[in-house]
Amino acid sequence: MMNKKVDFDPAKRDFLKTMGSLAAFGAVTTWMPVQSAEAWIFGHHDRLNNFPSYIRLHKQRYENWSGESKYENAWTAVPKNQQEILAVINWAAENGYKVRAKGMSHNWSPLMLDDHDQVMKVILIDMPTHINRMSIEFDGVVTAEAGIQMEALLKFMEDNGRGFVSIPAPGDLTLGGVLAINGHGTGVPAKGETLVAGQTFGSISNLVVSMTVAVFDAQQQKYVAKTFYRNNPDIRAFLVNLGRAFVLSVQLQTGANQYLRCESITDIHQLELFSPNKDAGRTFSKFLDQSGRVEAIWFPFTDYPWLKVWSVTPRRPLTSRIAFHPFNFWFSDNLPKPLTDLIQKIVIQKSHYLTPAFGQMQLKIATLGLQGTIFSGITTILTHGLAATQTSDLWGPSKNTLLYVKPTTLRVTANGYAVLTSRENVQRVIADFCSEYQIRLKQYQRINRYPVNGPVEIRVTGLDHPDDSILANAQTAALSAIKPCPDHPEWDCAVWFNILTLPGTPFAARFYAEIESWMTQHYQGDCLVRPEWSKGWAYTYDKAWENVNYLENELPKVHAYGQSNDSTIQSAGQVLKRYDPKGLFVSPFLEKIFK
Repeated sequence: MMNKKVDFDPAKRDFLKTMGSLAAFGAVTTWMPVQSAEAWIFGHHDRLNNFPSYIRLHKQRYENWSGESKYENAWTAVPKNQQEILAVINWAAENGYKVRAKGMSHNWSPLMLDDHDQVMKVILIDMPTHINRMSIEFDGVVTAEAGIQMEALLKFMEDNGRGFVSIPAPGDLTLGGVLAINGHGTGVPAKGETLVAGQTFGSISNLVVSMTVAVFDAQQQKYVAKTFYRNNPDIRAFLVNLGRAFVLSVQLQTGANQYLRCESITDIHQLELFSPNKDAGRTFSKFLDQSGRVEAIWFPFTDYPWLKVWSVTPRRPLTSRIAFHPFNFWFSDNLPKPLTDLIQKIVIQKSHYLTPAFGQMQLKIATLGLQGTIFSGITTILTHGLAATQTSDLWGPSKNTLLYVKPTTLRVTANGYAVLTSRENVQRVIADFCSEYQIRLKQYQRINRYPVNGPVEIRVTGLDHPDDSILANAQTAALSAIKPCPDHPEWDCAVWFNILTLPGTPFAARFYAEIESWMTQHYQGDCLVRPEWSKGWAYTYDKAWENVNYLENELPKVHAYGQSNDSTIQSAGQVLKRYDPKGLFVSPFLEKIFK
């Protein structure tokens, strides 16, 4: 730990004080990550009965990214290798404990822990601290333990000339966590682009060559490590497992690393970008055709979204700034004082009428930050006193432009859905959503309600086609939100929608419930909606993940639609139960999903 004294100027001291009060309220993070592998240790004097003495054990406070799932004094083991993990698992099996793999807790949904777990005996297994070894084969296949964080994995790959087409934006996710929840980025082939050997435009799970997981061996009467290759039918249930399995390590196929140019555009009106007519000017689909890698961030009560466009560009354009490292958008990682002042008024003082001003301030800060403009209030909070730098046109190796979310970004909650559709239909899907969103937001505003104070995020990916695998007869991920529908080959991509808001915002759950109901009814026939596992879904007017009808009917329906019997939630649950007959890796929420 550093003991060096740091002197802050008064403005920055006030900023940190505000951040501290907001963090205590549960609205934002402080300058440190929400979770780290060694955080919140309560002591070492307690010891579980008969627990292996050679494995470190402590009590730890668990909290997910949005602060909506918490668990006080959770027993947490810190094994040094996979053999010690199996020792913990077998101890749990003999002593009536449930087991959960603990990554970086950058998750929204209660797949791992929720309020119901408080009455259960649960032991967490810390993965990032030691379970993070990597190696690479001559053919570019990477073997990585499940606790490795994505930034470290991508750096290792980059050093070996390898990369992925698209990735989740945060770098502090464990590989095991990404695979559990179907982690994805944004990207489809640009017009005329061919897939790089070893790559996929689907999720990270579609890159799996093999997985080594902990399974119960009936002959030995204990849990052992077992490796499943991509052509084994049972791997369907493990590729996206929701934490219902315990993954030890994986092999991933990779492709030659690419250099990307990331251009940020903030001067396209939302009526043009999200127009129902894909040929009406600078539309989302136009950029998709040109580059294949597009993301829109649309702040509430504003008309000009922040559009990011990544293009494969082997050589640096003269106007581009070299991205020597990831996380280049300093203005979104280190919240300026004008923004935290508004957050404090909205969240703590309950001045919700300021929400439109908050959305406009977010856009202003993003626009000025991209331009490299320094204005009053921001110069006081720049890390290490560095001046702002132009970030609207970046170029560098893939990870340096694709990773852009740090633990110090605003702590928000979010809903999430993938709409499977055809490439030709993408613009209409987006236009319909944006129109409905605007209508509902204005309806709420007219009665002085502001359920949404964060942006809408829109991405487009390919699907998890098993044919992208380097192994013949590769299996489909049964629980992937973007598994293909064989009877709809024209559905070749998925549009991902997220609406973000600060936790505890009044009427947010009601707003999300209405949007969810509209989406499930509207996107039918030439589309299909599946929820994003890690985000909010199954909304009642009070809370996410509690809508019984959605959980018992809609969820299994959309995952069974057009699928063979071995690619449903029910079939995946049966496979996972067969390999974990003692139910060690089950949580109360997972029991609802696999009911």
